[in-house]
Amino acid sequence: MLVVVKVMMRESLIFFALLSFLLIGFLQAFIGLDDADSGNDSTGFIVKNLINVIMTSPDFDGFQTFSHPFGIVLYYIYTFLTMVVLLNILIALYSSAYADVTEDATDEYMALFAQKAIQFIRAPDENVFIPPFNLIEFFLCILPLSWWMNAATYTWWNNVVMGVIYSPLLCITAFLEVRMAKRVTFNRKRGEQDEETTEEWEEMGWKPEHEDEQWTKKVESTKPNVEVDGTTMEVRELKNQVAELKELLERLVSAEKVENGGQVLVGGKDVDGTDIGGMDAEV
Repeated sequence: MLVVVKVMMRESLIFFALLSFLLIGFLQAFIGLDDADSGNDSTGFIVKNLINVIMTSPDFDGFQTFSHPFGIVLYYIYTFLTMVVLLNILIALYSSAYADVTEDATDEYMALFAQKAIQFIRAPDENVFIPPFNLIEFFLCILPLSWWMNAATYTWWNNVVMGVIYSPLLCITAFLEVRMAKRVTFNRKRGEQDEETTEEWEEMGWKPEHEDEQWTKKVESTKPNVEVDGTTMEVRELKNQVAELKELLERLVSAEKVENGGQVLVGGKDVDGTDIGGMDAEV
């Protein structure tokens, strides 16, 4: 829906461009009629009614005596062009944008997701302020200093601000890292492993198949073959089935020969047509 709204807003620029030209033209015409009739004293009334037409609330009674009969005729023309033509164009643009986006909904979603991921992963500038610290950057660096301070001084000031902001977190991180390093050094002196804690994924390492491997196998089994067309694949499959059927028939014939002393029985007779007592052989 975010993509649909964005595309709709972009398509609506065409509507607002046409509406602007139409509004300016008819406003000039109505002001000219007002000036020729009784002086330029109804500009507010004209602007109000032109906007009401856009909001689908025209007022025809107010133009019955306005520069009669040209005022009401011109107002009818403006109402028809705005409510019938332009609004239907806007609806058509919106429906076309919605159909184009929903037709490729998965691709549009993946493109939007990739755009957002790249936007948040890549640093927008060299001075990275993690939210909500970016507000501090805006009010202490960008807004008061970036437009007049030289680049070297501005970079130095950003480093000072980042140092003040991140120093508590960096001190805590350094303290935890030192504790971890001391424990690792102590374990190595005793000939033990670096870490005594066994993670969950380490306990599962002995299993022959992981969930991701099973998923990989499932994907490989359902992956379509894009190198060979469907007709060729069906012919190959049919050929394999015929070969299997032929092999099965050969096995049955061989087994029948063994059971009947080297002769094949078909319908109670051997291959030369001699009746052998009503014995049946099915293949």
